[in-house]
Amino acid sequence: MKLRFVLLYLIFTILFACGSSKKEFSPEEIKKEEELREMVRAKLFKFDAKFAYPMQSNDVIRATNALMKGTQNLGGQINLSSNGDFLILDGDTAKGSLSFFGEMRNVGFSDISDNGINFSGLYTDFSIEEKKDGDKIIIQFDANSTVEQFRIRMVVFTNYKSNMIVYGSNRTAIRYTEEILPLDKDN
Repeated sequence: MKLRFVLLYLIFTILFACGSSKKEFSPEEIKKEEELREMVRAKLFKFDAKFAYPMQSNDVIRATNALMKGTQNLGGQINLSSNGDFLILDGDTAKGSLSFFGEMRNVGFSDISDNGINFSGLYTDFSIEEKKDGDKIIIQFDANSTVEQFRIRMVVFTNYKSNMIVYGSNRTAIRYTEEILPLDKDN
């Protein structure tokens, strides 16, 4: 009986000791986080996509995996490091050039030589939501190409890492990852 009590006491002690504690942030971390928030509020940043995650059916993933055999890519994750895929928010305008890997819903709408996600111009329905727990910012807006409408949803974490999902009116959704950077107006 005493052994059970001791074991239960040890288990509860370990469990409670592993509980979350509030992390103390250094002044540099606090400054970097505030710079991120200001950059997002000012709508002056660039997202450089390094990986794409197509949201496809299992059959299309199997076909894509067969086509990409012998590369570092799989149907569920595509390395974009050498492609230069990006999204720029510059005040009231958005510009995006992103590779697309997925299913087209209406193939008659665009040029078959370029099925990427490309848009440039004014955006609409912009919103920023800073989560109360403080670890992420959600950005949403609509952008248009000449033939398609896109809904962009970005989740930006305080370490600048980001997930962006693009929903197209004529294609399946696709997710991109990497980080956002301050917009360099000189380049």
